[in-house]
Amino acid sequence: MKAKEYIILMTAVIGLTAMLTACGDSKKQSEGESTTGATTATTTTQTTKVDNTRQASVDAAVSNTADKTTKGNGKTYSDVAKEASKPEQPAGQIGLNTTQEQLLTFADRYGLVRVPDHPIRRVSDPTGKHINIANYSDSVVNLYTEEPIHPNTDEFIHEAYTYFTEGVAPGESYKKWEETSNTERGLVKILYLSREGLLILEDAMKTHDYSSPSVQNALGFFKVASEFESMLPVAQTPTDISLYNMYDQQVKPEWKKLSDIKNPATDEKAFAAAYQKARDETNNLMGLLNIMVSTEMEKRLKAATDQQNTGK
Repeated sequence: MKAKEYIILMTAVIGLTAMLTACGDSKKQSEGESTTGATTATTTTQTTKVDNTRQASVDAAVSNTADKTTKGNGKTYSDVAKEASKPEQPAGQIGLNTTQEQLLTFADRYGLVRVPDHPIRRVSDPTGKHINIANYSDSVVNLYTEEPIHPNTDEFIHEAYTYFTEGVAPGESYKKWEETSNTERGLVKILYLSREGLLILEDAMKTHDYSSPSVQNALGFFKVASEFESMLPVAQTPTDISLYNMYDQQVKPEWKKLSDIKNPATDEKAFAAAYQKARDETNNLMGLLNIMVSTEMEKRLKAATDQQNTGK
């Protein structure tokens, strides 16, 4: 399966996320609470063509999935959200209450905390006065549903990581997937989709046609990905902090500006400008991510910094 097909498949996820998010208010946080992986943590092309028959079958599958989700057993999106709550998570509360000691039980041999189920956790400081709400999975998830906003199959991950390593800089050596941090993994997945979305929009600007489902799906993806409740995995290493900051402070805002243009055809100049800014910031993060997952990160960072300082 190629990236453009993943963009199409995300239509169902985007629709479900939007409905479930409506059950809560992402802007309201209790006093003393903050979300990490949404607002905290701070360090430093080619388009794949999908034939019409194959794309039609994918669209049909997406439509069928969405229909089953909303109508199956007569359950509403609200019902599904309520059923997802566990006894230790009071209704309306974001994340499960978890102590620092409990978090450590999820640490792997690399010392990274990876929480596979219910990854949104509420962790209080020693005084109990401040609570951090963070995403401890290795995916970008919705704050309320705790579901990834991107595909998460082995096939997709292999495609994405191969691109961000050998595809970007084939002459370098890289960490194995199991050695990468949650933040790095989340970025590999979300940026791989964003790359295809940007290529779809680039084609649309060339033809001046923004009416196709692919274009609408791409814009829908950037809208969901740039929302407050779409939470990147919390930073757990110094290099994570650099990646997180760039994503949260430079990339997501540009994706939002791009998706906020509801009808690109009516103001192509503004759309082109927003697109170029979003693409530039995304490409910068992609380049940094490639360096961070390489085995000679320090050497490559120094070389990149020296090159920037000399203006070459």
